[in-house]
Amino acid sequence: MKPLYKEKYPLLFTPLIVGKNKVEYKNRIFQAPMGMALGTDANGLINIIGEEYYSSFARGGFAQICLPIEVPKDGGHPRTYSIDEQYHAFMNMHKLQRVVHAYGARSSCEIYHAGCCMTPGPGRTIMSASAFVYNGRQVKEMDDKDMEDVAQMYAHAAFMVKRAGFDAITLHYGHGWLMNNFLSPLTNHRTDEFGGSVENRCRYPLMIMKRIRQEVGNDLVIEVRMNGSDMMEGGITPEDAAEQALILSEEADMLHMTCGTRLDASSRPKMHPTHFLERAHNARASELAKKAGVKIPVGVVGSIHDPDLAERLLEEGKADYVLTARQALTDSDFVNKIREGRLEDIRPCLRCDFCLDGSKRGALTTEVNIRKDSTYDRQCAVNPLWYQGITKKHLIPMPSRKRKVVVVGGGIAGMQAAFTAAERGHDVTLYEKSDKLGGQALFSDGMWFKQEMKAFREYLIRQVHKSGVHVLINTEATPKLISEIDPDVAIIAVGAEQIVPRIPGIDGKNVFMSWDVFGHYELLGKRVAIVGGGLVGCELSIDLAGQGHDVTVVELGHYLAATAQISERMHIMEFMKKNNVTAMVDATVESIEPDHLNVRTTEGSQTIEADSFIICTGTRSLADLRDSFRDTAFDVINIGDCVRASDIVNAVRTGWDAGATV
Repeated sequence: MKPLYKEKYPLLFTPLIVGKNKVEYKNRIFQAPMGMALGTDANGLINIIGEEYYSSFARGGFAQICLPIEVPKDGGHPRTYSIDEQYHAFMNMHKLQRVVHAYGARSSCEIYHAGCCMTPGPGRTIMSASAFVYNGRQVKEMDDKDMEDVAQMYAHAAFMVKRAGFDAITLHYGHGWLMNNFLSPLTNHRTDEFGGSVENRCRYPLMIMKRIRQEVGNDLVIEVRMNGSDMMEGGITPEDAAEQALILSEEADMLHMTCGTRLDASSRPKMHPTHFLERAHNARASELAKKAGVKIPVGVVGSIHDPDLAERLLEEGKADYVLTARQALTDSDFVNKIREGRLEDIRPCLRCDFCLDGSKRGALTTEVNIRKDSTYDRQCAVNPLWYQGITKKHLIPMPSRKRKVVVVGGGIAGMQAAFTAAERGHDVTLYEKSDKLGGQALFSDGMWFKQEMKAFREYLIRQVHKSGVHVLINTEATPKLISEIDPDVAIIAVGAEQIVPRIPGIDGKNVFMSWDVFGHYELLGKRVAIVGGGLVGCELSIDLAGQGHDVTVVELGHYLAATAQISERMHIMEFMKKNNVTAMVDATVESIEPDHLNVRTTEGSQTIEADSFIICTGTRSLADLRDSFRDTAFDVINIGDCVRASDIVNAVRTGWDAGATV
């Protein structure tokens, strides 16, 4: 009898043979390149945390892991590793290779030059294929000497990659970096042999590959990461990309399609597609490349988090291998779980882009949401063990005895705490006063763009039941009840309540709190006014408008969805506009009348007519309820929104911390 994975996913787990040396990759699922050099010392050298971080992908079954390197060093991206000999970096890199190879995986270094996106600095010239102004800075057109210098940098980098023991080198030719500047008509306006036709625009990127081949021969697999589309009018199209792929395949051993450019912020959510976009959106480009006659393996990246989708892409001839970044972060055991038939245990990615933007939050403009913090600690919204947890998990000792644990509240935080504690061998009972587990996550079930959240909630429910947690729904846990049970540990996750602002008329019959209308849109009239333009109010406006309601959002502050991630917020703004949602900022609701709002703005008083009104003005902790459980157990741990009304990140992390330390 064949293993389940060979029956269900025969192509995904067929080895991939690449290059003149016929290097074998054990399956067709690669960890996609990510600009995150996590676990480094002051010189950019990978340390034991970084080694463990990247080793986890190899241990989790991925056929290839990929680390970021930049040429020149420190040119445009702060999150790359150094393999420069002066730093004696090879010892640590070789340690990593031994671990990666022990798990049967291959390793690659993604190298790139930032081009017009270089960080300004003393003695540093910002240059590109052609001269233009980018972000208020003059970009120089590269001359022959510049091109030769960069070619030497790439060749030297390839030599160092080979010396460091890597199996492959991934050349980043997309996303607005230097080689994309040559390939794209948006940035290549040259009139010499390196500009104009597709063939000419490929000439310098191809020259770079030839120089690398001269340096390392066939000892390294050369993979090209290229744009299947610039996602901008006048840029590379999938048809152009297919033609370019055919030319570049002369020297490359494999290539994969991505998209987007840093030249236009609007392409950012398409580079790292949010939950508003379809999955595998780069597959058209990879399919056209194969149809154009590209003989080397062609891969595709872009929200390929579903093994059924991945298998189908291979079966339909749209790609030869698939890559995933965010799903690898969410669950580094992704591939092993597919292979073992444990699909229900795969922790799903939300496509929220918290891993990209989590420490860069706070709206600066009405369109862009970004704040660069002094430390850039990339994290996953729903994986509490990612990066920091890798070491944290090993530092927490296993419990010396089995403890009786009760968890009060079956939202995200409560469920995470319950099954984490149960996995550590404790006797856990979870109390939920409603008839369903999920808490606030239930409210998004019906939204077409929130299905990842539904999948995550369902994943937590499965883990709660599989781990042996005793679940009591429709059961309100009172302090008296918990005291009588006399547990060793009480984990309190009673959540938050909605804030009801003091607005005259808020008690009207056609005025609803947001939690009351999710799943009950039949309560609403045609015209809907939403008071509060935070993340919940904006998402609700998109959903309602998409179902035919005329929606107006009124926000007291200066920005809509101000705390959302950059990419997520950009898509929220885009889809509010597409669905004709009317939005007002810097607006104070003075009263709610039966058929209109009275609103004061910087331009004076206005009237907004509506049939129904929805209040989305935020939440606050149920502090009094939380504190009523203070003396119900020897150890009482408060988690999630009842400590600080926050987000899913806080819920997952505090839940895991509580469950892991009891």
